[in-house]
Amino acid sequence: MISAHCFIFLASSSITAAFVSPPSNPISTKIHHPLHQQLSSYIEVDESAVRDTSSLTQWAEGYGAQTVAGITSYDGVDLFAAANEDIPAGSAIMYTPANMFISSYGAKEEFGTLEKAEKMIKDLAGEEQFPMFYVFVKLLCEYEKGTESPWFPWLNSLPRVFDSGAAMTPTCYDCLPPLAAKYAMAERVKYINCKQALKEVDFISEDTKKNDVVTKWAYNVLGTRAFEVGEEMVIVPMADMFNHGSIPNVEIHYDEEGSCNAYTTVDVPAGSPLLICYANPYNPSALFAKYGFLDENAPATFCKIMDIIPSTENRNLGLSFSRMLFYHENGGISEEVFDVLLFEHLSGEWQTQKDFYNACMNGDVDTKAAYHQQYLGDVMGRLKKHVDTFLIELDKLDEKAASKDIETHTRIPKIMAHNAFVREAFIRVKQNSIDPVVGYE
Repeated sequence: MISAHCFIFLASSSITAAFVSPPSNPISTKIHHPLHQQLSSYIEVDESAVRDTSSLTQWAEGYGAQTVAGITSYDGVDLFAAANEDIPAGSAIMYTPANMFISSYGAKEEFGTLEKAEKMIKDLAGEEQFPMFYVFVKLLCEYEKGTESPWFPWLNSLPRVFDSGAAMTPTCYDCLPPLAAKYAMAERVKYINCKQALKEVDFISEDTKKNDVVTKWAYNVLGTRAFEVGEEMVIVPMADMFNHGSIPNVEIHYDEEGSCNAYTTVDVPAGSPLLICYANPYNPSALFAKYGFLDENAPATFCKIMDIIPSTENRNLGLSFSRMLFYHENGGISEEVFDVLLFEHLSGEWQTQKDFYNACMNGDVDTKAAYHQQYLGDVMGRLKKHVDTFLIELDKLDEKAASKDIETHTRIPKIMAHNAFVREAFIRVKQNSIDPVVGYE
């Protein structure tokens, strides 16, 4: 899922000027694309299966998609969009007509309201998971059609191996720090909810419902490729080939017909990946759990202080996974960490706590700075204890991870890389921001 700030929604868009008008041939479940005759009769989704992108571009162009980007890979497994040539800033690079989308609203229009399944989803997770479930069902429906699905070339080009939280095992969760494990297990629960509700969908075969490989594949396709657009979920073929970047070079627009347009925001040299921002780059653990990759260029990570009871006041001060940050490159600490910790430290001094809070809310910089200076030793002492303890916990997690057989638990190396990234940030915070103030023990 991609957060709203990563996209721009326009009533109209001029970026399609570089492209010709697409043919009017909306995808229909009754269409038999001529390429189907050249392809295998079903989609093999086992992890050992090879992705087939040989007909992807031809298929997309046949339905009106247009692109100047190429599909490439560094390792033969991860495929992504890249610049075939030098592309100036502001260039139109991709257009996908709305009729190619796989969407929650399109699935609901096709299937009607799945009342029994919706009731189960609502009981398990709430109505907000309805859009996700409809896309999940749509993917399984098209999977079952095999080459009869008009989306077959796209489906056959998708990954088979995923490292997301939904693909992880309890062993994986045990090797992650608490917040990352929480995110990863939440993805697993969403998958389980979807699979449970699938029992109430009578047009999906029992064989498919019972096939964990297939249902997990469909959920991971949904979880790693769907965009959140308003209250709906949408997968945009071709645009789903853009990888994530903390500093993106591509933005996506939706025009008045609902079609997807992508353009470059900076000059992009030939051979460079074309990148969009999937979600808040200041929360790499959330990205890791949802998408299964480590953003090594993430500028910061959450400080991992999770024992503070949320309140209106400390939320206003910055109690948030995306605001209480340790900066990876220089070991800096965000202002919100100090504000929240001092507010909590003053919990036994009600009037002083109130005065400090008001200074923060009213922008009284001098008063706020005076309080921070007065209690600096207390706050930094709390931080030092937290950082030292967390580093010890990371060592224990790494010992546990290193004891696992990576042939059996294939995601362990990526989990250890995630933990190492967090450790680097904590060590730099300790060395550059905490020890010079508190001293060494």
